[in-house]
Amino acid sequence: MKADAKREPALRLVKRDSISPARAVIVRAVAIIAALLVCGIFFITVTDSSIIEIYSAMVSGTFRNSITINTFFREACMLLIIAIGLAPAFKMSFWNVGGQGQVLAGGMAAAMWLFYLGNKLPNAAILPLMFVSAAIGGGIWAIIPAVFRVKFSTNETLFTLMMNYIAIQLVKYLRISWSPIHALGMIQRKSGSLPALFGNADGLIYVIAAVGVVLMYIYMNKTKQGYEISVVGEAPNTARYAGISELKVILRTAFLSGAVCGIAGFLYVSAIDHTISETMGGGYGFTAVIVAWLAKFNPIFMTLISMLISFVRSGSSEIVSRNTTTLDSSIANINIGIFLFFMLGCEFFLNYKVVFRGRKDAKK
Repeated sequence: MKADAKREPALRLVKRDSISPARAVIVRAVAIIAALLVCGIFFITVTDSSIIEIYSAMVSGTFRNSITINTFFREACMLLIIAIGLAPAFKMSFWNVGGQGQVLAGGMAAAMWLFYLGNKLPNAAILPLMFVSAAIGGGIWAIIPAVFRVKFSTNETLFTLMMNYIAIQLVKYLRISWSPIHALGMIQRKSGSLPALFGNADGLIYVIAAVGVVLMYIYMNKTKQGYEISVVGEAPNTARYAGISELKVILRTAFLSGAVCGIAGFLYVSAIDHTISETMGGGYGFTAVIVAWLAKFNPIFMTLISMLISFVRSGSSEIVSRNTTTLDSSIANINIGIFLFFMLGCEFFLNYKVVFRGRKDAKK
């Protein structure tokens, strides 16, 4: 017994059986506060500003005027749309990390209408074509790895990741092919731009994001298809016993996941960038993976996390803009990384606890 006691480590990680909702909220709140504190300390080390000036700049950069507020909500909505697109695939245990490629695929499908018919069709005709084509383009980009998963048991994580880079190279090719006749100047075309809503150029983006959250929540929690996604993801043997076609569910859900990401590509082309480029979306297709995972695939929680990340991004960009002689845009991305590190660490400690030598494992 003494020898066993000596061999026992000073501390060890033990998986929690459960944690109360109230305690989980407290842990997440502490993680957010700690993340913002470390972000502030980081900026203090690279600037001459005080902690108060850092935080006031972050708030000012987000809520200073109608332009910054609109940018904050627009970026949060775009991140949210991609995240709710990835959620059903993740819940089905289909690890779709190809959101960025699916956004680009949707953007390419939408941009082609502008390239060939942008000066010939009015908005009322070309926008529905762009929307549907973007959804189909993103869906096809996601269903390709799904087919290989069900037919050849390939790893969808690696497959969808590689599809991102194929999409990037295709966009580069299109930019070269279209540039001689000014296809990159699509903002000057007569049609293909999403109209303003209530005087706000991004109003329809807000509406699409809000409707998307509600519809995805209902789909995943209140429909037969949503139930099938849960069963296939959690217990595939049970799904087969219950007569659920795993092939059908995987293909259907992968297409839906890519289609929603493709719609995000449509919004970038028609409402934000008015063109197509390999940097479209600013890497949100990758960030949305973390958003969906942190929210446990719940669209409501994704909304809050997307707004938090958008706040950190907007605030960090404001600090960079005030210190252009010493900082560049990469500093803002480092700040986002710090924030996400704390959020991911928070989720780890919600599932595991540290037990010190001599203490019995608690049930909580």
